[in-house]
Amino acid sequence: MSPDTVTMSDISAKLRALRHARSWSLLDVERISQGRIKAVVLGSYERGSRTLSVKRAIEIAEVYEIPLSQLFTDKKTSPDVRAGRKMLDLRRISNRAQLPSEWSERFTILARFTRSIVESRQDWNGEVLSLRTTDCDVLAMILNIEVFELMKWLDDQRVLLAMR
Repeated sequence: MSPDTVTMSDISAKLRALRHARSWSLLDVERISQGRIKAVVLGSYERGSRTLSVKRAIEIAEVYEIPLSQLFTDKKTSPDVRAGRKMLDLRRISNRAQLPSEWSERFTILARFTRSIVESRQDWNGEVLSLRTTDCDVLAMILNIEVFELMKWLDDQRVLLAMR
């Protein structure tokens, strides 16, 4: 898809690719959007049999948690990393921060970072924390790694509970 020659076919394919990258069905999108985007309508956009309005493109971009421009460019993102809900096991992070290992310093930073989020959001359940996209961006910057590396490391260390 070239920025100078974007076609409806390109946009339709992009919509389908974004949904598939999240492993969502058309009905999942309808449910996640709380009925604002009907499965049958999104399917029509993906097939190119229905014209996509700017208003509807904005709504879809919001549901997919991507910038609107992503629908109209070939710029690659990592939807599996950037999208969806990411939940961390706070107890495991706290325990790992106290154990000597090659990752001790990183776990100490992670524990401090998650504690500050918990305090700022006043989310005192103490067991899990949902990370926002901006949280992941900041944490990756603090650790001097890319977001996809952060998510892989969290998963490898078994502190990432869910990424839906």
